[in-house]
Amino acid sequence: MKKIILNIFMILITVLMIFFPERSILYSKQALSMCYEIIIPSLFPFFVCSGILVYSGFAQSLSRFFRPVMKPLFNVNENGAAAFVLGIISGYPLGAVTACQLYEGAYLSKSEAERLLAFCNNSGPLFILGAVGTAMYKNPKIGIILYLSHIISAILVGILARFYEQGKFCAPKSSLGIIDEAPAQIFSNVLANSINSILTVCGAIIFFFTVSGILMSLLPLTPSLNALISALLEFTGGIKKISQLTLPLNLRIIASSFAVGFAGLCVHIQVMSVTARYGLSLKPYIFGKAVHGLFSAFFTYLFLQLFPEAVSVFKTSGMRLSGGFYFGSLYVIFSVFAILLVYMAVLISRYNKRDA
Repeated sequence: MKKIILNIFMILITVLMIFFPERSILYSKQALSMCYEIIIPSLFPFFVCSGILVYSGFAQSLSRFFRPVMKPLFNVNENGAAAFVLGIISGYPLGAVTACQLYEGAYLSKSEAERLLAFCNNSGPLFILGAVGTAMYKNPKIGIILYLSHIISAILVGILARFYEQGKFCAPKSSLGIIDEAPAQIFSNVLANSINSILTVCGAIIFFFTVSGILMSLLPLTPSLNALISALLEFTGGIKKISQLTLPLNLRIIASSFAVGFAGLCVHIQVMSVTARYGLSLKPYIFGKAVHGLFSAFFTYLFLQLFPEAVSVFKTSGMRLSGGFYFGSLYVIFSVFAILLVYMAVLISRYNKRDA
């Protein structure tokens, strides 16, 4: 049934491209330009650097700092730390790929891998800080707000995901193993993998940007709704559309934060293609990304009220709050952090007592 639906959709898209070739070419060119001007310069160097860190074993060593909190907070054994660390420093879809590799190597149980998928697959700092904050919004401070909101939300989603099939746990293997190769060979392998990764990312962006562009152009949608739907389909192009809207800047930033957290159908299909051969359920992942988007938007809203000077250079109006509401927002965010810290302390304490 799924293949039939997919085939019907592909036939529809092909017919639309045949009947509207000028639109297909236009949107493909726009997507290609975005990849050339924003995506490749922002992501490719980071792909190479992060790849070297992975192959050299640095990422696995770094993950040891997170191991004491993995089981108490996220109900995932210590080996899952590698996927979480790589997910927050390398971007989509490396976190999901690493989680699947850990499951394949029997470092995680099936339930642990599914829990891990809910929060380890995140957007990288260079995309949020560079592509979104600096390139699209012309303000690095906006990128910092978006990235902080993104990481805090990922941690909260991980805490929620710990309740998924709680009783199923896998005793961790002693180590993840580190590839021992010469630096020149490591660089050669990383360079080849990075080229393949950036081409895959750009190819997916061009395809989904073109398809969503054609579909959106045929529907009677407002620019705002067009941008939002585009972000749900392919978040990179959608965020660029959102950043170009005439809405108040704060609203655009909050919408962009949701889009980065949710990731979009384009990323979800990439994750689906990776998890399919392992038989992992995508229900925790889809739920996690939806909640991640909502949390990200919420924290971005609070940060914008706490630090209005971050966007004041744009003289944006329409979402400025009174002093009372400002301190109310301050109270809310510190309350959330206090509750989170207490909850983390209780979980870790219970876990340590149980193992004692």
